[in-house]
Order: sequence, then C-alpha cells, then structure tokens
Amino acid sequence: MNKSQRIYLNTGDTGNQNQDKYIKVKLEQDVETLEFMSLKIGTADVYQNFNADYGVLVGRVVANNDIGIPNARISIFIPLSDDDATNSDIYSVYPYKTPRDVNNEGKRYNLLPRVAIKDPDTGIVTPKQPFGSFPIKEEVVGNEPFLDVYKKYYKYTTLTNNSGDYMIFGVPVGTQVVHMSIDITDIGDYSMTPATMVDNLGYPETLFNEDKTEILPETNLDDLVNIETQEISVDIIPFWGDTENFEIGITRQDFRTKAKIVSTFSIFGSAFTDHKNEFWASQHGRDFAIRQLYRTDGDGYGHIQIATKQVGLIEHKIYYYPPEFSDDYINNSADPINDMKVLDEEEYTVRKENGDFVFIINCNRKKVITDESGELVPVPNDFNGGIFTEFRGFMTLEIPTENAPLDIGTEKIDGKTVSALRFKLKIPQQAPANSSFSKTENTNTTNWRKQHKIFKRGEIYSVARFNATVANSSDGSAGHPNENNRPGDDSDGFMKSDRLNDLDRDPYWNTGVITTHEDDDQQYEFPSNGITDVAGVTAFGGNWLNFSIYLPHFGYFKSAYEGFLYVHSSTNFTVNFRENTTSPLPYKTNSQDIAAGVQNTRWFARSDLNYTDFITVPKTDIIKMIDKANNKKGFKKSELAGVSLDGDYRNGQSPCPKNGGKLDGVSTNGVDPDIYFYRGFGESDCFRLLQSLGLV
Repeated sequence: MNKSQRIYLNTGDTGNQNQDKYIKVKLEQDVETLEFMSLKIGTADVYQNFNADYGVLVGRVVANNDIGIPNARISIFIPLSDDDATNSDIYSVYPYKTPRDVNNEGKRYNLLPRVAIKDPDTGIVTPKQPFGSFPIKEEVVGNEPFLDVYKKYYKYTTLTNNSGDYMIFGVPVGTQVVHMSIDITDIGDYSMTPATMVDNLGYPETLFNEDKTEILPETNLDDLVNIETQEISVDIIPFWGDTENFEIGITRQDFRTKAKIVSTFSIFGSAFTDHKNEFWASQHGRDFAIRQLYRTDGDGYGHIQIATKQVGLIEHKIYYYPPEFSDDYINNSADPINDMKVLDEEEYTVRKENGDFVFIINCNRKKVITDESGELVPVPNDFNGGIFTEFRGFMTLEIPTENAPLDIGTEKIDGKTVSALRFKLKIPQQAPANSSFSKTENTNTTNWRKQHKIFKRGEIYSVARFNATVANSSDGSAGHPNENNRPGDDSDGFMKSDRLNDLDRDPYWNTGVITTHEDDDQQYEFPSNGITDVAGVTAFGGNWLNFSIYLPHFGYFKSAYEGFLYVHSSTNFTVNFRENTTSPLPYKTNSQDIAAGVQNTRWFARSDLNYTDFITVPKTDIIKMIDKANNKKGFKKSELAGVSLDGDYRNGQSPCPKNGGKLDGVSTNGVDPDIYFYRGFGESDCFRLLQSLGLV
C-alpha cells in the first residue's frame, strides 16, 4: 500500500512579511508520497538527491480572496546573459535582462501564449484572443533559437492546476524573482468573456470593440484589462536541509490577483414562429364543427411547412430565488409569487439577433472558497470573497407581435368571430395529463409556478420543447353537447376525439406539425421524425426539438356565446369547458400571477402537453456538432456518425402525455431513440452567436 505523508503549509498571505514562507518537516523514511495543498511529490526521486543545492517552490494563485485560479503561468525569471545579448538570434527572441524589458513588439516579459492553440482532443481553441509573446510547442521544436531560449530561460516554468496550485522542482537556492502572468479570459471554468467583463463586472465599454466581443489590442500589457503580471523576490531554501534527521524544506509563495472574477453560466437558443398570415383554425366558411379549430387553410402544404416560418426578436423574463432563501425553504415552503424576483437585464449579458439569444448570468447562490487541500468548500453568502456556484430560477419566452407580424385580423368560421394568437412558454414546465396550470388556483397551478432549474457555474445550457401535436377531425358541433368533443371518460383534460403526438394523420388536421418538402431539405435543413401519408412529404412533431423553440399560431373564439360554448380553441391550451364568461383565461389579458408579482398568463401553452426544459450542452458537444453535422442547421443524433455526446438532451424517451416520442411519429410504435436538433430558422444560427461571444 502506498504510504503518504501530508504536509500542511501556511495558507495565509505569503506576500505578507509577517507570514512564514518556509516549511521544514521531518520526513519518515518509508513514505512514498508527499502531499501538500493539491500537489504531490513521489519520494523515489527525492531520495536520490541528498545534500540538495536546489529548492522546491510551491504556491497558489488566488482571486476574490481565496479562490484558486487555474491556468495562471509561473516562472523563475532568468536574466539574459551578456554573451547571449550579443547573439542576434537569441536576443530577438529573449531580450529580457529585467522582467520590465520589452521585446521588438513592445511587449514586456510574460508567459502568455503568442498564438491561439486548438486542443486536438476537444477542438476547443484557447485563448480566444492571444496577447502574449510566449512561443508555442511547434515553434520550440522546429526552431533552434527558440529551443535554445526555452531550455535556458524558461526551464523553470509551470501552470497552476484546477485548484490554483503550482510547483517548481529544482529551483536554485538563494534569492529568485518569481513571475506570474494571468489572462482572466483564459482561466478554465472561471474565464471571463469581453461581454461578461462589461455587462457583469462593469468594465468601461471603451476598452472593447463596439459589440463587446473582443478586447481592443494594446502593445503594453499593463494597459489590457484582462492581463495581470506580478514579480516577487523569494529566498529559496534547500529542499534537503538535514540529511541525518531527514528534514526537508519547502518554500511557498502565493500570488493574489487584483482582478475580480464572477462565476457565470450561459443559456442560448433560437426561436421561430409561423408566417404572419398562417394559423391553426384558419379554414373559413366550412361546416361548423370541432375540427375547424384544428385545421389549417390553403391548398398544398405551404401553410404548415418550414419554408413559411418567420423569426423575430424574443422577449424574455428570468425569474430567480434570491440567495437569502435556503434550499430547504425553496424546496418545501417557498411561494414564487412573493419569494421570487425578476432579474434586471442590466445585471447580466443579453444578446439577441433575429430569433437567436444568449444570456450570460452571474451565479448568486452557494458561495465557496478553495481550502488547503484544493477543494471548494462552502462559506456564508456574506463572506468577503469567494465565488458563487449556483442559480435557481426559470424563464418565460415569447415573440411579441410587434417583433414578428401576426397580421391576421378578425376572421370568421361559419360566421363566428375568430382571432389569432401566438404561443408563450414557461421554461421549464411539465405535468401529467389533466394537471396543467389553469385559471383555478389549485395544486396544478402552484406546481407550474414552482418548477424551475438549478443552474451550475461554468455550464452552457440551451432550451428544448416537446413539439406536441393534437389531431382532431371530428365533425361534431363544438357548441353543443357531444361525446366526441367533451372530456374523455378518464378525465385526462383532452377531447375524447383528440389524437395526441401522432404523425400518422392528415397534417391539415394536426396542430403543431411542421412539414418539409424536398425543395426545403437543402435550404432549411429541418429534421424530420416521420412521414405523412402524402408521398414525399416528411414531417416533424410529437417529439423534442433541442436548441430551437417553435411558437405556433392558433385561432380562438373571443366569446363563449358565439357558438363554441364548450371550447374556445384547440386543446393546446387549458380547455375551459362550459366557460360562461366573455374573457376566457388563456386568451385574454388577466391578473393571474406568474411569479415575482408579474401577472397575466394570456397565451401561455398548457403545461401537460407542451413540455419544456433546459438542457446542458458541453462546449465539446457543440464543436462536434458543428464538425460532424457539416454545419447543417437541422440534424439528428443518428446523423453524427460515431459521435458520442455528453449533454443531457431531450429525446423520444422523455415523458409526455399519450404516446410522446414514438418511432417514426406513429403512436403504436416503440419509443423513438433518436435526438433532434435545430440551430435556428433562416438566417438564425444560435451556434454562431455563441461563437461570436467567445463561449465556444
């Protein structure tokens, strides 16, 4: 068994002269591993070097008062020798006799990369903007002057690990200058983006380009807001100081950065809706029957195919629980109406282009610091320092009519007034059949308000919606008692004649279906999960769509007394059977609470059919999708040949009332194992917006 000995080093501010930088420990001879901070040394190598004339330097780079920062760069500065100063090949690469000397580009001594590098395993490129002058491996290997400089002047150079700790073994004893370089846009999970630095941290906009996607370049590294360099003189003691008593000595030097960092997470996605003149229930002048509410108008499939859709700027609200409420209180006692708040848009990064959106949001719960062992441990929220790691909340999303026209006006079905509306959605939401939120303040409505997501620091999230379909071709009168248009005997909240999530139906009578013609395949690249009974026309519905939210148009009757006594619209909304008011809740402005004092549930889709969720999307998955999907806008998991994805995407196996996510969109088939993705309609592309912000 490997026997280890932990050495507890001083965790105070070793830059303070009153703190001891040196640790001397008597070493047991049978120890195989020395452990200190988050670092280890194998003693097999140590015992080979008695009477050492070198030292071991360890330390931690911290920000925000005790958060260890990864990927900080540490070196023992070695001045340019007089002989090498006369060698033009070496001098052109390394002209530094002091750390403040500058090279021929006007940049002082630093350890920051000169060019960006793509990780061959993950495909991630770092840094997004290189500002330094440190040579990359390819330059060192293939260029003799670079190699000579690297071996002689950068021989004592290292990076901090995920805990912010570093170790340099074999440092010459005596006084040495220890250098630190850090770029806060390139520090792993804590990396700041230009947009985050402006919107979330308050840096002056004048230091960034117009759309806040890049930092304005400067030759003087001291003028760059993302760069920090420090030098500290340290007296390095010998590692082996007493060969008879087996006492070792370790020198510790910490660096405390001036930069403030925040811990964030991101939400991205896209949204699209129907053409301004298209909606379900738009077939006019025909028989007065329930199917009219489920019918689209026109000849051919132009009215329901992807080519007819449109985009517009979304409108959103982000609701959250403040940090003063404990998890236990939120889980068991919280009232979203009074306890939640709406996040002010000035407090986070918001980017919207056409239908695309990205939000970069500060975590505000569960503050942590890095302990002696390199682990993140909780501290009180009022602790002066540390970093938050979580956020709890939900989002509402819509495309207002002023951002994407809904120019239908007032129409008639058999002489009765019908108008049009556009879906609004709460994310996340889901409920068992007949348990949707409703105008009644009951358990179902309370549960709808309480559903929210726990977001984690450093993660990227997107949105997913179960694109539910409801087919109904019943010719029963919607205004009179008829068992075909009344609730089913199982009281599931749907029409007895409804057929849910079934593409094996005439798409004209199947609300929510999106069809694709052959000529749409290349231009719009929308994924399909089934084939209709019309040859050559593919369709999507009754399954989850990841990354993009479809907000369809529906018709509704304004008054219960205009013929449709029992039903005002298709069952995509909570149906108010026997409604006796002229202002049915889902279709009219109302005073029902959503949360945080915000009211009006008008046009919100029912939660037991239109499931929504947030999904975790690793950066590496996005890179794989861009590469393996050949930049297609819409694709399926099965089309990414041989690619393993790590995100928690929604698929056909996710629950939804009545036959959700069946293979080929047929309700009698087994579960659909595939996963469906869409990056945005038309010119929209949520991946491109993510990339422009430096998030991938």
